[in-house]
Amino acid sequence: MLTTRILSCLLLVQAALLGARGQTCNLLVGQYHYCQCEMSDGSGVIDLSPYANQNGQSALTVKAVTNEVEYEYDINLCFALTSCGATSQSAAGCQERTSDQSAWSTGDFTTAGFVVEGNDVSLQFINGEDDRKMVIHLQCDENANVINPGFRFDGEITYFVYEFTLTTPCACPTASGVCGKGGGGGGGGGGGSNGSSDPGVVGIVLMVLAFTAFVTYFIVGAVILRVRYEKSGADLIIHKTFWKDFPFLVKDGVVFTFSPLTNAIRNRRSGYSTMDK
Repeated sequence: MLTTRILSCLLLVQAALLGARGQTCNLLVGQYHYCQCEMSDGSGVIDLSPYANQNGQSALTVKAVTNEVEYEYDINLCFALTSCGATSQSAAGCQERTSDQSAWSTGDFTTAGFVVEGNDVSLQFINGEDDRKMVIHLQCDENANVINPGFRFDGEITYFVYEFTLTTPCACPTASGVCGKGGGGGGGGGGGSNGSSDPGVVGIVLMVLAFTAFVTYFIVGAVILRVRYEKSGADLIIHKTFWKDFPFLVKDGVVFTFSPLTNAIRNRRSGYSTMDK
């Protein structure tokens, strides 16, 4: 009996280890295909679309010194980085020597692939100039800033392999699959939402509800006066006396509200007249 339990526990541990080893993050289909993936364990979608510029400008930039030479690294996910001076027209990253602006592609954006190794998830690119490669380690931090994420250059770990770390809440798998402007759940192309409602839409909805309630008030009132009290004509207007006096009530309210202001203006003018005399 004890042996059976021990064997069962060992099998469960082995299955868990194999599951962890086989974890993947598969690219989604859509406009942001190269920077969105879905975790195979069902934990959610990683959406890096906020760092994708369709105009080809850099979305992430960092400067670093290697062998006493300063370089600037520019990265654009999902789309080609056209602002780089490199000869490649499909660069995902650019290494530029600041002294003379010489530039090289550090990876082709169409080769993007998410790699899961234990708890580490990275976005990797190959086929840069002179076979350069780029690895961006993704660090999930729900308290980080989406617009200004933590982005650092970790170094040229091996020859022509450049590694970075991106700290952002967008690296956290989410059930909605949306972080910023990208779509999720396999679509990928939809506009993002920050969870807040459009004030204009809210105002329109409130106006429609108020108008509907106003019309319903008169219709229900007319039905009650007709059926129960056998009224007709103008007598079908519910609370007719109130609505007849309503314009004058509004006028009195406006006069009462603005009377302090008009009195103040009147007193000020009379004061000026006295001084002139």
